[in-house]
Amino acid sequence: WLDESIIQDITPKLLGEWPNTYTYTKALSEYLIQQEKGNLNIAIIRPSIVGASWHEPFPGWIDNFNGTSGIFIAAGKGILRTVIANNEAVADMIPVDVAINLTLAAGWYTAVHRPKNLLVYNCTTGGINPFFWGEMGQYVMSTFKRNPLEQAFRTPNAHMTSSYLMNQYWITVSHKAPAIL
Repeated sequence: WLDESIIQDITPKLLGEWPNTYTYTKALSEYLIQQEKGNLNIAIIRPSIVGASWHEPFPGWIDNFNGTSGIFIAAGKGILRTVIANNEAVADMIPVDVAINLTLAAGWYTAVHRPKNLLVYNCTTGGINPFFWGEMGQYVMSTFKRNPLEQAFRTPNAHMTSSYLMNQYWITVSHKAPAIL
């Protein structure tokens, strides 16, 4: 209901040190839970980017195409040809079954041991076993080339770049030009 210019003006002031509205609203939610929990025993699970399963119900299982799963499938089908990303940044993805298992374990622990303090679990892998976006892109492309998806539009060949200009070039060459033709 606010005018867009007002939102543009107040957002940086609201965010403060937070890098974006997503992390800011997560922090607000956690703060609210901490303030309003009363006598309840609470645990908060903070998974990084949730991806396809590791083991359960079977390796690679997903139930939607949100987030990185959708990007990977679009690249595997040959639809997505360029992605702007920092190849040296950690692709901190956690398998969905690992996040769910931690949630179940934390729920059990919180119910049985009834800790006085709010428990916070960071469910990540990047600190112990970093895997970078550049590596992820190469791995995903080689996997789809070895195991092509059914009804692929084109051969998978997505370019990952941190350069805005290179990304615009690949958008023009690989997305816009074929669409016009």
